[in-house]
Amino acid sequence: MKASGIERSLMIAFLELICLTPLFIILGNVVPPFPIKVHFIAFGLIFVAMLMLLALHPKKRWVLYLTLTIGLLQYFMPHPSIKNTIDILFGPLVLYVLLDLLFNQRLAQATLEKYQRRFISYLWIPVLIGVLQALGVMPITFWNADYINWAYFADGTRLPRPNGFLYHGSELAIIIFFLALFQFFKKGSNAFWMLLIFVAIAKLTLYKALLGAVIILFFYQLFLMNRTFSQLKLLSKKQLLGYTAILLIVVSGVVLSFLHGVYQQTGYYFPPQLLTGRGSIWNIYSDAIADYSVWNYLFGSGMGSGQELFKEYASPDNYYLLRIDPVLHEAYDAHNAILSLFVNAGIAGIAFFVWGARRIYQKVKHWKSSVDNGKFFFAMTIIPLLTIGITIPIFDMAIYWPCIGFLIYRWRFFSDEPKQTVDA
Repeated sequence: MKASGIERSLMIAFLELICLTPLFIILGNVVPPFPIKVHFIAFGLIFVAMLMLLALHPKKRWVLYLTLTIGLLQYFMPHPSIKNTIDILFGPLVLYVLLDLLFNQRLAQATLEKYQRRFISYLWIPVLIGVLQALGVMPITFWNADYINWAYFADGTRLPRPNGFLYHGSELAIIIFFLALFQFFKKGSNAFWMLLIFVAIAKLTLYKALLGAVIILFFYQLFLMNRTFSQLKLLSKKQLLGYTAILLIVVSGVVLSFLHGVYQQTGYYFPPQLLTGRGSIWNIYSDAIADYSVWNYLFGSGMGSGQELFKEYASPDNYYLLRIDPVLHEAYDAHNAILSLFVNAGIAGIAFFVWGARRIYQKVKHWKSSVDNGKFFFAMTIIPLLTIGITIPIFDMAIYWPCIGFLIYRWRFFSDEPKQTVDA
């Protein structure tokens, strides 16, 4: 179906704005609100453009109706919020619209490729700022960007984490991870050396989860994606799967035994100081979930309701800081990707994400690509979930969604399919 003039203008406007996402987030953090933050204005325009695109295309209106239905459902939740609802729905809609443009060839490949390259170039800006911050060349705080996220060490010392002038270093961690994944499409030894550079960059951020994730990507690319090393049959596929299964069973057993021991001693499953205090955060959310109704288990407690739950359920029993100061000074989100998704949207939300990932995989697995499609899909979806997603609610981060969308663009353009050079 050929796009109308209005549709094409909206698609171009959407791409122009979405590829600037890294810069909008920096400006939103650095520039004082006037009266609201820069990236809120930009994301609002992107959100309106997406809704208009869905409304103009008859076969896509079901997505618009679903979005509006989810929005209306929030008023039956304990903590309804229009802003939080838009914030949470923004990312999945961005990915949907990006993939619609790609899969259905709504614009020429040359046009989409131009915006993909532009987005990657803008991703490097906060990374370079973060490296300069780590080296002491640039400050951690600047103008309105005054928040500092500290990294704590066993000896009691602490250091400020580089943030690339984004609000939080976790956003920088997501960007670095996906830029590392983009290196999988470099030829020859270039991927090897670039991933080594990203290991060094990850080390500078002081995010252990990110460092572990990038190291995993390095060896994953070297031994599973790299044709030279992947042909060294040290283990058969069955042996590899068998040893992996045994390792997972052993690790799971050790973890469950440890958590059970903690529960017997404290009545909670997580040690309060686990992962620099995340144990306390998860214990608070565990208390909140224990009071869930069937409705909440199915649909969560509302989009962006995490901090309200934290305020409601934090107590001296489950939050050690309240034993020192009875006043709660800050409420925290769930600090875990799956837990945050469950709190926001319940079992239905998790099921929808699984369904969406499966739909994407059904599309990409047939591409004629120089990379192994199944292995790359695993690296793109599961590795971040099991590494940085353990301590960061990556699905709540706006930057996550254009990163994964444009990564799929790069994947598609790396395939052996003939290029389309004229707008559809």
